Amino acid sequence: MTNMEWMLVGQAKKGDPHAFARLYEKYYKDLYRFALCMTRNSHAAEDVVSEAVVRAYEGLRKLRKDSSFKSWIFQITANEARKAMKGKSFYLEDESLGEEATEEAGYGQSELAELLDHLNEEERLVVTLSVFAGYTSGEIAGAIGKADGSVRSIKSRAFAKLRKVLEAQEGSDFHE
Repeated sequence: MTNMEWMLVGQAKKGDPHAFARLYEKYYKDLYRFALCMTRNSHAAEDVVSEAVVRAYEGLRKLRKDSSFKSWIFQITANEARKAMKGKSFYLEDESLGEEATEEAGYGQSELAELLDHLNEEERLVVTLSVFAGYTSGEIAGAIGKADGSVRSIKSRAFAKLRKVLEAQEGSDFHE
């Protein structure tokens, strides 16, 4: 966290709405991508971020360590996404989610969604944040409240699953 961010968090905790607005501007795109990775639906992601930001603003004074703001707001966003997804089925619909990466790999959006469906929620979250949003294992760990090593293990396990699925698909295509 930069000195400027630390200062903004301190000011926002004292009730300065402009300082909070600047923090919101700084993190909005990342929060949206994070919510989109979780919900796989652009409208749901927007709703999740809106709700998370309201909750963060209302609970900001409860934040113990100013330096934890980023991981704290990501955790709120993750909780709101889980609430939004409870009992609902969202489909990957937003072309901005990994469009360049999927095109380079030769996959369309529906093929990517199908491939990601082989992963559990936690694996899908880690893979999408890593591959499509470009987060490091440390950043993902902070955002989802896991240890760095756990995130690396989840990512490794998820990639192994995806490799098996792709190998099986290639094998079935070869025999057709």
